Amino acid sequence: MGDLSRYLDLEDGSNQVLDWSTRVSIINGIAKGIRYLHSIEEKKPAIIHRRISVEKVLLDQQVNPLIADSGLAKLLADDIVFSTIKISAAMGYLAPEYVTTGLFTEKCDIYSFGVIILQILSGKQLLSNSMRLAAECCRYNDFIDTSLQGNFSESEAAKLAKIALACTDELPDQRPTMKEVIQELNLSNAGS
Repeated sequence: MGDLSRYLDLEDGSNQVLDWSTRVSIINGIAKGIRYLHSIEEKKPAIIHRRISVEKVLLDQQVNPLIADSGLAKLLADDIVFSTIKISAAMGYLAPEYVTTGLFTEKCDIYSFGVIILQILSGKQLLSNSMRLAAECCRYNDFIDTSLQGNFSESEAAKLAKIALACTDELPDQRPTMKEVIQELNLSNAGS
């Protein structure tokens, strides 16, 4: 079905609009994928993706997400990595601390995940400060994708916005771990 970016910034009346439950399912799937990357298991070290974005989230025929290109940044030439990092920064996926430290951490991936949640909720690739403020204030009409025509759960929207805002906190130490994110998502799903 392509990457997640194909389902953002759609024209009115598009037949590609993802319904609410599909969006929630995609967010849950991405969270589990990042959690797997970050986990340390037998014969698998923890992996920091470095370039998570809607273009790197592939959707299969059942609209299950798959995170592509994990770890490939380490194998690419520096100039290619640098150009993809510039694109990531321009799209808002790059965590603020990377600019000052030059180091990628799990918290950088979590920041990118928070941006993706906001993109999925809003249906927009480029996020504005007013959208973030609307999410903080739970003004759903100002940040939830209008293509949904009001067909969404306000309680889930509030929970997902809260998670997204925590993930995109300016201070990396204030961001949750993916384990904590998944626990919050599971609490959200249990209440649905």
